[in-house]
Amino acid sequence: MHSEDTEAGERKFHVAMFTPRDQDDAFWGPFVEFMGEVSDDLGIQLEVFFAGNSRNRMVSQIRDVCDRENKPDAIVFQSFKRGGPRFLRIADRRQVPAVLVNAGLQPEQSEELGQPRTKLTYWLAEVLPDDYDAGFQLANALIDEALRSPQRLAADGKLHIIGLSGVISDGASIQRMAGLHDAIARRSDEVVLDQVVAADWSQELARFRCRILDRRYPESSVIWSASDAMAIGAIAAMQDRGKTPGTDVIIGGVDATPEALDLIAQRVLFATVGGHVMEGGWCIVLLYDFFHGIDLTRIPTHYDSPMRLITRENLAGYREVLSRETWRETDFRQFSLLDRPNQSTYRFDLGAAATDRGLKKNPPLENDNGSEKDDGAGEGNSSEKNASTPAKTESAERQRDGETR
Repeated sequence: MHSEDTEAGERKFHVAMFTPRDQDDAFWGPFVEFMGEVSDDLGIQLEVFFAGNSRNRMVSQIRDVCDRENKPDAIVFQSFKRGGPRFLRIADRRQVPAVLVNAGLQPEQSEELGQPRTKLTYWLAEVLPDDYDAGFQLANALIDEALRSPQRLAADGKLHIIGLSGVISDGASIQRMAGLHDAIARRSDEVVLDQVVAADWSQELARFRCRILDRRYPESSVIWSASDAMAIGAIAAMQDRGKTPGTDVIIGGVDATPEALDLIAQRVLFATVGGHVMEGGWCIVLLYDFFHGIDLTRIPTHYDSPMRLITRENLAGYREVLSRETWRETDFRQFSLLDRPNQSTYRFDLGAAATDRGLKKNPPLENDNGSEKDDGAGEGNSSEKNASTPAKTESAERQRDGETR
């Protein structure tokens, strides 16, 4: 380990996080902020790097950090633009534990590298969202809402939809699009997908291209967007075209950004899907337990982050969960398994943490020694920390690639 000593003589572990965008990004800014709150609670030094949408820059950043004389105790990154295998090999060769977050490997990449703690010993775990389900949930919610008004049906009696995808090669965009297409296929008797265009996660590009789509398909009354930023661009485009978002056209996105939540409250945006903004914080909890020597059989090799649909009906609850005040008040040590010997799985549920007694910072911590139902992620199989030989692990349910937002 390469941790630093604090003034009190305790070791302070050091984690480096590598993000693909810039600090002011609507998704990655809050992602890093939440990760910082958890790190502060657990006494971990967090160092953050921003790649500015450049995979080459991220490669250089990871290599430079791992080549330091005083290496971090672990690094966290996503498979940005399918660079996961290269990033993981850099860390493994330099014996730096790594966690893959937010976007995973392509299936063929997984076949080559295996699962965490197998071929690459220092690949500790992966924490990934269910992007397919996010796209599927969003599509069905938008369709159901739009069908409430017969005025939104086209001349053929069906509901017509246009879509905005992210960068076409990004895994998040691919998986969310797959969810959209499957939702449409199951409701083909009442819904038509007119066209989907790539807007590259850009609000301004989405605004421009959505105006073109609206001229091309004037009877479309639903806009499905793979991100909130693009959905906000679509809102502006509809207003440019003299239409009223929330009435004439139903719009939804993914990411649960603060701006999106505000627009839902204003009845302009109908829905968003989110929860993955907290993945970095959950990685910190896993690493905290790892640093403190917890049995590796209790740390999952793969954790699926839940993606929740947010509309006006449940907005208040999710706003509390996603608020900075809740983050500051929550004692994130409660998510660790160190003092919970009889709990076999992690339960990363901040909604419970925001309301349950004993999960705030002011009340004293209480050990949980009772038996508990396993309803979280599956456990990873055993492996020695920093072992020199690979260990067998369970297969991950899904592998994803590219950039998830």
